[in-house]
Amino acid sequence: MGTFEKRLSLETREAFDFVDITDAVMEAVTASGVRSGRATVFSPAEGCSLLANERESGLLKDIKRAVAKLEAAGGDRGSLHIGASSIVIPVVDGALRLGTWQRLLLVELEGASDRAILIQLVGE
Repeated sequence: MGTFEKRLSLETREAFDFVDITDAVMEAVTASGVRSGRATVFSPAEGCSLLANERESGLLKDIKRAVAKLEAAGGDRGSLHIGASSIVIPVVDGALRLGTWQRLLLVELEGASDRAILIQLVGE
């Protein structure tokens, strides 16, 4: 059993920007040589989250609507948590085991920023 790590640097443009990182994570899987195992994708920053979801326009609209309701009720956008700081995805036959339409998305919660994502693969 071996491990492989890769750091991904990316830029977000605004609050609630969605950045699709699926292809970059798959490139790390290919580079690692892992055929069977798991990929852990981790965001060390508090101002962004990770999701495994369909990338559709309705998702962004739903999140913006929820944030507007939170703010109207006196809530603080800084306390908003969407997704998680890490996601673990099975690697089967050298590929990420995602649902048919699922993508790995970084969701920016604060505003334009440079973000780092850590990808670790463990397996054979």
